[in-house]
Amino acid sequence: MTFVFPVKLSFPSYLSFQAGGEEKVEEVQSFTLWGFPSWFRGAKVVVEDKELVLVTKKGEEIVFQPRRLEGKTSVLVGVFPVWKEVEIEVFPNSKDRDEDGFPDMVELNTESERDAFREFFVEVARLQIDSPHPQFKERDCGGLARFAYRESLKRDDILPYSYPRVPLLGINIFRIEPGGFNPEKITEDFSVFASSFYLLAYNVVSLGKGEGKAKSGDLLFFFQPTSFSYPYHIMIYEGEGKVVYHTGPIGEGEGVRETTLASLRKHPDKNWHPTRDNPNFLGFFRWKILD
Repeated sequence: MTFVFPVKLSFPSYLSFQAGGEEKVEEVQSFTLWGFPSWFRGAKVVVEDKELVLVTKKGEEIVFQPRRLEGKTSVLVGVFPVWKEVEIEVFPNSKDRDEDGFPDMVELNTESERDAFREFFVEVARLQIDSPHPQFKERDCGGLARFAYRESLKRDDILPYSYPRVPLLGINIFRIEPGGFNPEKITEDFSVFASSFYLLAYNVVSLGKGEGKAKSGDLLFFFQPTSFSYPYHIMIYEGEGKVVYHTGPIGEGEGVRETTLASLRKHPDKNWHPTRDNPNFLGFFRWKILD
């Protein structure tokens, strides 16, 4: 003898979205085998991948809000004693409305997201002064900036995505080629690594040589042509006139240091002065995802 549940669900078996797109609201309806509304109430929902879609319940309605990532997942929707599996597909959103070479889905749009990134970016860099992280292996100024950048994208409690699951880019978060964003050329245009030159050329925007527009988490770039192996040097601006930086290639006395802009202006080598009249000081810069 086969037992048949006296309830069946009316709910879509497939829902599609565009990453970062509009929410959809679907009502869970349950019926008896004879087509009458069921007396069972209280829709339940179980989400497999919360990084793809946020799902909330309002009475008998289920609200689906796509996040930034693209991909497929499934959601279980049920009214006791019946469950239904719903296939969810989120299509990639490759728009680059500001034409800066980074897809909109990667950029941090709200002030709270940008502030969280800035705070963590500076904190990660400062922590390498006394307690270098085991994964901080590229021990130079560019390596410090890349490491802090990568680690700061792991704040899934605040940010709309979390490294290594970065929308469209995955782990290839640094741009290494010029031009607008092209979803067909991600593996050519982006990489897990970018030298200080490529960071300057394709990953940041200029704020000028004045300190006035700079915020914590911004960068200072210097060009020292006599240093053939490492001509480009990066410092991280902490705010309030402070910077943190790596002294350079591995060697005696190398490491992460902290100083002030005031101290740099008094440096015996004028090539390190963060001033408008120093041609070796390229200025203050901001990560494109924050701009």
